Amino acid sequence: MFVGLLIAAKYISVGGAPSDSKATLCIYADDIDLVALTNSIGRQPTKARRKGETDVERPKIRPAPIGQWFLEAPKGLPFTEKIEFLLEATESNPEVWRQLRQSHDIQLRCAIFLHSWTEGFSFPPEIIAELANRYWEFSLSMYSAEGDEIVEAFLNKGKDSEQI
Repeated sequence: MFVGLLIAAKYISVGGAPSDSKATLCIYADDIDLVALTNSIGRQPTKARRKGETDVERPKIRPAPIGQWFLEAPKGLPFTEKIEFLLEATESNPEVWRQLRQSHDIQLRCAIFLHSWTEGFSFPPEIIAELANRYWEFSLSMYSAEGDEIVEAFLNKGKDSEQI
């Protein structure tokens, strides 16, 4: 459904697209039914656990305070393609998502790890519309790059830089 959207989108980006990111569809509910949820979504989760269960891979982490169902996008994809992957990998019927939203907290949780003083992305209108149709709350955390490039960018702000 979303194949080729990035080719059609045209934008200017000074620093380029983020090269290091994560995107995970997260669904939470106290009394989560993992089997029914997986059947509704049409995809096995990357990780899932009921309230009170421990993480098998990280046993020192405290038990889940709430039921959790996670689907992670593949690491090697560009950021926008990670979002497309999650949309294509899951149920597209808005009614299924509307019903899930009544008893579950649905979040598209994303992180971008900056390696430059400026990096950016844009979503085509079709992706934005599809996120809204599925009632996915979009959450984005951005982690700053470190080093001399960042310091220089802020020290010289306005001197030789062009306002964007």
